[in-house]
Amino acid sequence: MSHTRALWGSDFYRRLFAARTISNIGNGIMPIALAFGVLALPGATPTSLSIVLAAQAIPLIVMLPIGGVIADRMGRARVIAVTDIVLSGFVATSAALFLTGNATVPLLAILSFCAGVLNGLWWPAMSGLVPEVVTNEDHLQPANAYISVAANGGLVVGSAIGGLLVAAFGSGIAIAIDAASFLIAGLLVFSFRRVSKPHVSGETMLGDLVHGWRVFTSFRWVVVVVLAFSLIVMVLRGAEEVLGPVLAIERYGGAAGWAVVLGSVSAGLLVGALLASRLRVRRPMVFGMLITLVLPAWLVTLAFAMPLPVVAVGAFAWGLSMELFFILWMTALQTHVPREALSRVSAYDAMGSLMFGPIGLALAGPLVAAVGLTTSFLVAAAVATVAILATLLSRSVRELRSHQS
Repeated sequence: MSHTRALWGSDFYRRLFAARTISNIGNGIMPIALAFGVLALPGATPTSLSIVLAAQAIPLIVMLPIGGVIADRMGRARVIAVTDIVLSGFVATSAALFLTGNATVPLLAILSFCAGVLNGLWWPAMSGLVPEVVTNEDHLQPANAYISVAANGGLVVGSAIGGLLVAAFGSGIAIAIDAASFLIAGLLVFSFRRVSKPHVSGETMLGDLVHGWRVFTSFRWVVVVVLAFSLIVMVLRGAEEVLGPVLAIERYGGAAGWAVVLGSVSAGLLVGALLASRLRVRRPMVFGMLITLVLPAWLVTLAFAMPLPVVAVGAFAWGLSMELFFILWMTALQTHVPREALSRVSAYDAMGSLMFGPIGLALAGPLVAAVGLTTSFLVAAAVATVAILATLLSRSVRELRSHQS
């Protein structure tokens, strides 16, 4: 197809594809390595893992609006490259702590906090980079889809080897590989940093923040969906990053079993990205929210600790539906939001979607202790269902049409 030839004919796009593949191999390894590394520390509990994960989630959310302004002002590729390179140093430090036997929950929480700050700068920059590399709007959806293929392919590989690395060599080696992946990806993006042109608005940083907020709130469908995802992400993070590893230790053989589940999610993401490159939907948000109902169904399989193959199939279906939604969402933003404000709007999108994530992480451990795993997963499923269906009450969501329809 013409858009495929055009995309792969771009050297910058090929480098971006490679960078996302490499960094996400590390991202696939890290959740397994960190979760089981923390849970293996002397005296560690599920609450210990909640503390380490929340320490990263909170500064990420706080930094997102500032990151959006910085990305628009300094150039998105430059911000992505620098944050990836610096982040590799903090991740390498975490690896060294595990390898030397000096890892503690407070030290890991401090390093997670620093990683959260850098991720808060990286996220809005990445959201606005693809339209700078791919200037033809008709090519944006396949461009987003193929980048997601790269990212999710990396996750599949990372998730597949993450559990094996942890089981064979421990968390330290696995986290060191994650650090190397960030360094390589950062250097790749730095090589085409000039593709991003800084946007000089003439406003102060506060003025840019206010303008970005006004643009964000001017799109009612954006606000409605972001509010729903604040609750969806809250229950997902608690379930996937805290409840899941605890359940895996009890029922699925520990890190290797949970690697199968996360690998299935990643495989679903990969297939979803491939499907999205050709998908044409007249009402993208209606379709996207309806397929997101796969999430509560998957959480129910975890609630009742169904056999691992059943849980893995549910995880695959959730990954597929999540990726279809994500690509439709990113394409809708890129085709409806003014280009000069895209990173700031993406920052408010991410901030709103992730704002309750730390609450989910912080509550997950104590919730398990109070009511048990089964009830915790069922509560998560119920909250997700209500949040998803509530978006369809909004006319702005129901009537949003695709740019290509």
